[in-house]
Amino acid sequence: MKVFVLTLVFTALTAGLSYAQYGACVGNNSKACVDARNAFAEHHGGVYPQQYYNHYYQGNPGRWSQENNEWRWEGMNGDRYAKGPHGWEWHHHDHH
Repeated sequence: MKVFVLTLVFTALTAGLSYAQYGACVGNNSKACVDARNAFAEHHGGVYPQQYYNHYYQGNPGRWSQENNEWRWEGMNGDRYAKGPHGWEWHHHDHH
């Protein structure tokens, strides 16, 4: 159970860090932002943030993905929209 919880925490932190790195770098070609985009692409199989988060849902950039035959929305800001025990639910990322 600890491994599962730690995996979830690590995934949430990674999503938050990738948004923090990329979100501040939209349209910015400083060395730090170029390095952040390159690191993101290296981590995501050569796909850059603007290619990875290339869909919009309710005006928010993100992407739809399928895991175990279940669809979910992964927002660029860390929010998720997925089917839960009570139907479709938003899981908002804490932006603090």
